[in-house]
Amino acid sequence: MYTGKKNQPFEPEKLAVMTFYVPFNNPGHPISVQRTIGRAELLSKSYSDYEKEIVEQMTLIFSDYGFNTREDIAGIVLNRWGHAYISPQPGFHFGKDGKESPKEIVKNGYRQIQFGPSELNGYMGHTNALTEGSRAALAAIELL
Repeated sequence: MYTGKKNQPFEPEKLAVMTFYVPFNNPGHPISVQRTIGRAELLSKSYSDYEKEIVEQMTLIFSDYGFNTREDIAGIVLNRWGHAYISPQPGFHFGKDGKESPKEIVKNGYRQIQFGPSELNGYMGHTNALTEGSRAALAAIELL
């Protein structure tokens, strides 16, 4: 990863950590149906099926450059984080019919309770978690 300050050298003989993301897009279906199809896939597909797909994808991408699955993959960690996967519905970001959007309702909190999930801006990620967690903490402090 290149961060601008402390960077690892680009050396092919050194280990690399890669992240693969599995989206659950099903074009041609309404978003509400895509959500259901995606959740069903997430919960029904076996870890070995996901591992097989990851290995096939890496082979497709890297085999022309000498990639060998038995020699070049030290391990695969698979996280099934259905709680962090969202598929924003129409109205999630900006509201509909003059009503507040769901994300704005959540940002308002409930009495002294404030929420700061990374998904609140519509997408998960550590940067969003830091931003939303900080926002929620500051809002809670103002209520003290």
